[in-house]
Amino acid sequence: MLGLTRMKACGIKLMVISVAMVLGYSSLSGAEPIEVAASIIPLGDFCQRLGGERVAVEVLIPPGASPHVYEPPPSKVAQAMRARLLVYVGAGLDPWAERVVKTRGSQQVKVVEAVKGLPLIREVEGHEHGHHPGKAGAAESHGGEEGHNHHEGGNPHVWLDPVWAQDICQRIAQALMELDPAHRQVYKANLAAYLRELEELHQEISGKVKTFRVREYVCFHPAFSYFARRYGLREAGVIEVSPGREPTPRHIQKIVEFLRGQRVKVVLAEPQLSTRVAEAVAREAGARVLKLDPLGGRPPYGTDYLALMRYNLGVLSEVMQ
Repeated sequence: MLGLTRMKACGIKLMVISVAMVLGYSSLSGAEPIEVAASIIPLGDFCQRLGGERVAVEVLIPPGASPHVYEPPPSKVAQAMRARLLVYVGAGLDPWAERVVKTRGSQQVKVVEAVKGLPLIREVEGHEHGHHPGKAGAAESHGGEEGHNHHEGGNPHVWLDPVWAQDICQRIAQALMELDPAHRQVYKANLAAYLRELEELHQEISGKVKTFRVREYVCFHPAFSYFARRYGLREAGVIEVSPGREPTPRHIQKIVEFLRGQRVKVVLAEPQLSTRVAEAVAREAGARVLKLDPLGGRPPYGTDYLALMRYNLGVLSEVMQ
């Protein structure tokens, strides 16, 4: 009986030692992940690739939703309020994220604003809905000048330029290093590896686009302006310049006439937005509607930014080579 009691005591002691070792290991390794909130799927993928197991990433805008019109429910806002790192686009695309930052204060959360420091494409003044067919030269020029949309401060879709994506990733990695300096080398290694992949993507797109015979398109909404500028494509017209604001019949007729006159045969739409008007315009002009996805979250690319961009490249290649 005494031996059994001693055996139980030894078992309890071993259990205590084991628990202490596990707790000690957890505290030394920093097992608790950093809570990260990202407004859109591509930014969430950047955070996951750079943080690895050191981060717990929550994307606040669900697949299929457009950030232009989406307002996250209180549960998502609460997740953003708890996060130690908040990554959002800016330039008026996700104003609710900016409100979270103001509410929490810069001392309570580390923030990465994707557009910050990047030369944004600015809106064109003096044209109906901010754009006139054939005045799309701004899509080929560099930042701080003309553009097509009525977003606050300029066109916010900077993540669709893989070169600018590298800049965004560098700032995310720096924020993670500041939050978790003990694992600085992990973040540096992850960053270096992902920058190589982004550069490979950039070179792949550059090589493919050089084979395109068609280099002009009309889009429903100017999401791919930075992509066009980077790779020498021309955004020749925009159907809906102000997100959520229906284009006038006069503007639609101008786009149709332009498509016919310039023999532009491609109208780009997005799966997150209604294609009704784009399809009507294409039907009138004898053009074809293609869907490019600026956000991801659906098969076959899922939440993988690299796969998303290669998918979009493949869609463009169908009609522009």
